Amino acid sequence: MEIWRIPLDAGAQAYPEGYPPELEDILDEDERERARRGREPGMRRRFVVAHAAVRIILGARLDRAPASLCLTRGRWGKPRLAHVPGPHFSLSHSGELALLALAPRPVGVDVELPRAGLDTTRLATRFFPAEESAWVARDGHRAFARLWTRKEACVKAAGGRLTQGMALPVARGAGQRTVRDPTGCLAGPWRVQDVGLPDPYAGAVALLGDGPFSVSGRMWYYIRPEEPDSMWNTLGVK
Repeated sequence: MEIWRIPLDAGAQAYPEGYPPELEDILDEDERERARRGREPGMRRRFVVAHAAVRIILGARLDRAPASLCLTRGRWGKPRLAHVPGPHFSLSHSGELALLALAPRPVGVDVELPRAGLDTTRLATRFFPAEESAWVARDGHRAFARLWTRKEACVKAAGGRLTQGMALPVARGAGQRTVRDPTGCLAGPWRVQDVGLPDPYAGAVALLGDGPFSVSGRMWYYIRPEEPDSMWNTLGVK
C-alpha cells in the first residue's frame, strides 16, 4: 500500500486564495460547495489542496483526468470511486498536513495535530479501555493522539462512525498489530500500523483483515504544468 504525505501550506503565500486556482477547478460541485463553507482562516485552502491532491493522485493511477473522476461518500462519509475500478483509499488532514492511503483492500488513515487545552485524561477515562486511559494519564497528549489515530484508522477502514471505535483496544504491541472489536459493532479485524510523521503529528493506518502489509511512503506537491491539457495525469506526482 502507499501513504502519500500532502503538505497543505506549500506556496500558500504565492496566491491570493492561498492555493493555485486551477486546483479548485478540478473539484466537483459538491467539493467546491464544501470548500466554500470553510469560514476559519485556512480551512478553504486546506480542503481544496487536500481534495485536489486526491484527484490528481488517483487520476495518475487510473490514467484519467482528475476532474473526470466521480467520487462518492458512504453513509458516514467514507469516500470511494464510482463507475470505475480502482484502489481503496482514505484521506485525513489535520493542521497543515494531509495523508492519503491507497490499498488493495478497505483502508483507513488518520493524522492528528494534538490540540492544546483538550482534556485528554477526562476523554480517555470516559471512552478508552482502562489500560489505555492509564497510558494517557501518564503520558498525556502524545499518548492520546497515538491511540486516537489508531482507533480512527480502524473506524475509517470499516466505514463506520468514530463513536463506534472509542472502545477498540489498540494499545498493545509494537509495529503492526491486529485489532478486533470486542463489542462486534464494527466488522473487522484490522491490521494497524503507526505512520512516522514529524513532531508533533501522530498518524496511523489500518487495513481490513489480519494479513500483514508493507507501506511505501510517497510525497505529493503541486507542480504547475506547462501544458495543462496534456499533463493532468502526472501533475504533482513524485
